[in-house]
Amino acid sequence: MPINVFEQFEELYSRWSILDKVGREMQLERMWQQVTAAYRYLLQVYQSRGYLTLIESNYANQIAQMMRELQNQKMKVDQDLANEMLRHLVKMQAKQM
Repeated sequence: MPINVFEQFEELYSRWSILDKVGREMQLERMWQQVTAAYRYLLQVYQSRGYLTLIESNYANQIAQMMRELQNQKMKVDQDLANEMLRHLVKMQAKQM
């Protein structure tokens, strides 16, 4: 039986979609590392000095907001990736029947 061009395209698109989500997850991880490094720096400043300046305190608040948002985005990407992989597996299983 010849391979259907549309099936090939669907398979390619599914793989691309999964890779796209994995790439976004990796980007979020790199951002998380950068944000936590800034947080650790401010924590060291606080531990050595015993206080943060107003500007440093504002940065700490912004970093906390970024960390919450990164966590939310990572959860969404993880869910999207799980859904995409499930769809891919269902399609593969349906083809075998």
